[in-house]
Parts: sequence; structure tokens; C-alpha cells
Amino acid sequence: MNNKTKKLQCRFQWLCLLVFGLAAPALASDFSGDALPPLRDTLYPQIQVQPDSFYLIMKPDTLIHRQLLVTNTGTDTLFFGFDTNPDKNIAAINSTPRSILGSTLICQPQGYVPGETTDFVFELTNGSPDNEWLDTLIIDFPAGVTLNYASNFTGGSLGPLIYNGATGNGVEANWNDMNGGGGNILPGETAVSVVGLTFDASLNDTLFLIYTISGDINGSQPHSITDTLRLLPQDIWLIATPDSAMVLPGQTKSVDLLFNSGAFTIGSHQRSFHIVSNDTATPVINIPVKVIVFPYNMQHTITIPEGWSGLSTFLLPFQTQLSEIFATTAQHIEVMFDLEGRLFWPEQGVNTIVSWDTFEGYLIKAKEPFQIKLGGLFEISQTVLLEQGWNVMPVLSSVPASTFVVFRDLDEIIDVVYEIGGDKVYWPSQNIYTLTTLLPGKAYYIRVSEDCSVTFPSPF
Repeated sequence: MNNKTKKLQCRFQWLCLLVFGLAAPALASDFSGDALPPLRDTLYPQIQVQPDSFYLIMKPDTLIHRQLLVTNTGTDTLFFGFDTNPDKNIAAINSTPRSILGSTLICQPQGYVPGETTDFVFELTNGSPDNEWLDTLIIDFPAGVTLNYASNFTGGSLGPLIYNGATGNGVEANWNDMNGGGGNILPGETAVSVVGLTFDASLNDTLFLIYTISGDINGSQPHSITDTLRLLPQDIWLIATPDSAMVLPGQTKSVDLLFNSGAFTIGSHQRSFHIVSNDTATPVINIPVKVIVFPYNMQHTITIPEGWSGLSTFLLPFQTQLSEIFATTAQHIEVMFDLEGRLFWPEQGVNTIVSWDTFEGYLIKAKEPFQIKLGGLFEISQTVLLEQGWNVMPVLSSVPASTFVVFRDLDEIIDVVYEIGGDKVYWPSQNIYTLTTLLPGKAYYIRVSEDCSVTFPSPF
């Protein structure tokens, strides 16, 4: 459990206690850890969530809304909140404080959002072992980070460290003891400043803020140290609205979840988020999320051999009209048709198919080999519905798919599968499996004993 999860859990525990007047007896106890304070025997919240997992297939840089229902089946008020990055120990982002003086600089939050402006709280602590007082802090902000404003560092018993007023992109700012003497922050003291920063939208990597802390010259050497703060970009892949709420016994709260594929690269990703509550039996619920991000604009080049073959694509073509798809290659086609008897017969000017259907397979006879190039969207369902009897099955996969994987749960239903224009067969009842791979761009004859569906595995 990371620090953020602990803080959320602790906050909801105390909210519950305060609502029911239970906080006062517990004030003498230490609730900084994971342990929950004792609650009344007859009053307790109980959390249920629906759904308990998410599976998302998204185009790049898009947003998808989903709903999450949080129900309180207990007898006491439920408080809950979200931790959207439970697998990241945010406290480890900054470098480990190191200083022979023992003085440190930390900031909260410890991540940034490209293109946004954020107020950071900087905390400067004097850890000197030999009574040296701090009198200067210098921070060098990297290019792409604009310093808009800052407050003085206040909290030292001998006065503030005064901000020099520097602003701009990639500037150096300093805070100084302006009233003379040996410094304003004594050993063991922490001073705080609020700093407003804007981050360029183009930033996408770790930022290094180099700082120098200086003290008076009354202690032993050294009298200054230099170290680095690290800020990581916050990959905002999920926003929950509301991000925390209260649910009375027997009631349900609907939470709007906004998933952002812009936080992911092309491919398959496993994430999770936590729901933290004051349910003593289940204080943290883990919700797994699988996100598949597929290319928005793909191209499928299909090589069509001479003679008979099966034809299909895994794309939803941008251009679906056969007259456009085969505008420059129609002279190579003798005939193309589907099982409904619709024809594309260029020499005779016949086109009763009209538009390409991704969920259909076609039979085609070519006069000579040729290629077509289809542009479109990846068909995310990857499921083909088959009717009892004969079908021409398309291949809704961008990579070769094993017949033993695709048909693994259908051997009792499948009579036979064989390639069009070839001799390979998948024939379970006869234990004949010469057809081992289904190829993108091809289509296959398949006969089934009842209506069913075939789902191709994800290529990501």
C-alpha cells in the first residue's frame, strides 16, 4: 500500500468517526498506520462495486466514459475515494535526500501534467548536526518550466527567506536571509513556500530541478550542498467523478469514470485502480483494467493469387464501395461473390455486392495475381457470427491465428473448415488438422451444426 492509499484510507476512517462522534475517545491513539480504530459492533459500512473489472479497446488519444456503481450494503455511512495509480510509489520520485548537513528540500505534488499550471508546496528543512543556520536556497528550473510566482519561505524562527522575484521560463530563483545575522531557519525547523509553475505541453520526461542550500559559516564544512528534485509526468489515464463520496446505508452512488488512451502507447496494457473506504472488512478494493490501444489508421495489403481464393479484411475500410476499392485492379478480376449469391463481375458491369462488409468473407477468381491496399480502422470486436450450415468466414485478425486457438471451444459444433482454392482442412470428427493457421486477408469455408460465434485473439 503506497502513501497515497494510506492517506485516503486514514481520511475516510476519520470522516466516519467524526460523523458518529467517535473521534474524541480515539484522539490519544496513533492511527498513522494501516490499523482501523474500533467501531461500534452494530454499525458498520459494507462496500460493493459493480463492475469489478474493465476491458477497454480504444483508439489512440481518445476518451471513453464508463460507469461504476458503489453500493453500501452495511448499516453505517460509507466513505470512499479513488487511488488511480496504486502501483506507483509516488514518494520515491524525488531523489533520496542526501546532505552532509542533513538539510533537505522536498515538494508536493511530486509529479506534473504537461500543458498545465500547478501550485507546488516546497518544504525546506534544516538538518544540520552542528547548529548551522540556513540562509539561502537557490533553485534552477529547467527549460520548459515557467516560474510564475513564489512566496517567501516562512517557518524559520528568525524570519523568512525572501523570494527574489525571478519569473520566466527556465529561470534561476533564490530565497535569502535579508535581515542579516547567521540565517533564519534553525536546526530542526522547516520553512514552506508556495511556487506556481507552468509546464510546456511538449514535456514528456523526468524533470530535474537542481537546488543549492547554503548556511552560515559558523558550523563545520561544508556550508552548502547541491542536490536534485525529480518530477515525473503524471500519466492521467483515469479520472473519477466524484473522486470521493459518502453513501448512506442501502444506497448506491454512481461514479463517472473517464479513461484516456492518450496515456498509453499502441498495444495492450494492464492497469488497476484502488477504491479506498472505511469498510473495515474490505478497506481497499483493487479494480483491474485491461486497455488495448489500436492504431487509428491502418493499412491492409492483400495479395490475391491467380484462380480461386477466399478474401476478407480485419479493417473497417474508409472506402467501402467495391467500385472504388477495385478502381485500378478490376481488370484482374474474373468474378467475386458471397454465399448470398451477390456478384461483382466487372467485365459484365454487374455489382450486386456494392459495399464491402468486414464481417463477410468472399470468394474471388482472379485472372492473374494482384494486390489491393485497404485503409481503415481495426475492427475491435474480432467476433464473427456463423449460421447453421455453410459459411464463408472472414479472418478478423491482423496476424496469423492458430486454428487450435480460434476453434478450441467449438470442436463439437464445427463439422469442417477448409481453405478456398487449397486443400488444407480442419476436420475434428475425422481428427484431420492440416489447416493449422488462418491468414489475414483470406476467407475460409466453414460448416457448423448450429448457430455460433468465432472470436479471434487480440493481436496486442
